[in-house]
Amino acid sequence: MAAPIARAGFSELLKPDLHQVYIDTGAENPTEFDMIVNVIDMPYNPLTDQQISGLGTMPVKDEGDPFAVDEPIMGGTTEYLAVPYGLSIEFTFEAWDDELYGVFNEMVAELSRASNNRLEVDAHAPLNFAESTAFTGFDGMPLIDTAHPVLGGGTPIANRPSVDINFSRTAVQVAMQAFHDLVDERGLPRLLAPVMALVTSAFYHDAREILGSSGRPLTANNELNALIPEDLSWMVSHYITNPNKWFIMSRQDVHDVNFYIRNDPDFDMFDDPRTLNAVGTMYQRHVSGFGTWRGIYGSTGA
Repeated sequence: MAAPIARAGFSELLKPDLHQVYIDTGAENPTEFDMIVNVIDMPYNPLTDQQISGLGTMPVKDEGDPFAVDEPIMGGTTEYLAVPYGLSIEFTFEAWDDELYGVFNEMVAELSRASNNRLEVDAHAPLNFAESTAFTGFDGMPLIDTAHPVLGGGTPIANRPSVDINFSRTAVQVAMQAFHDLVDERGLPRLLAPVMALVTSAFYHDAREILGSSGRPLTANNELNALIPEDLSWMVSHYITNPNKWFIMSRQDVHDVNFYIRNDPDFDMFDDPRTLNAVGTMYQRHVSGFGTWRGIYGSTGA
């Protein structure tokens, strides 16, 4: 356990001879995760989601024959168990009382920045591990895969290119076709409209050229860009750790990548009665994951 911040370690801040103190923090960044995943209050812990299919297509009913009987198929489950996170900072009474430049107040504010970063990292985890069994859905498969099984049987479905490719015009076209060809667990068309391309800074210029230009990108002529009528927006994520990874996603309340919050970030500041030390704490509890992969198409890049 770290010792409290004392006068000896920050003696420069106790003397009135500094013109300016530069604190390497900067302005607070707006959160990104709440524009990407579903943020849901967790009513109890743990929480389990259950998959169940719909009905199949209607068969022929010959004259005088009884109705065919169908029933839904029970699928898998996904369990969410909230993980607690916490951080504190402590100052001796003497150090807090004698510090002259407001640096220690700024260090207390750093608890909020640390909290927001943990929210981002945890909420982005299903995307960062999208190709890994670190997170699996109802079908026991990663978020993006080339062979998701279908409850009603039939050909497995891919929401990842058979050969991973970087974000490009071709990548968007492949993803769009996959959305158009999507079927549900009984083989019926499942019409989910993609609305956003999520990329890293490595593909910032590509996304801007491909999805922001009315002309076909990277060509000498002025041919119409066929992707613009799809009205895909795009966003750069600063928390995707693989620079080559990208996703095409449906609307937040349509896809099933979830961030469950059991306890919102809770800040407290108090004086320890045994020492008079000033103590700041931040606590939060949350978990991320997904049930169904439908609504997400992505790749780890080339």
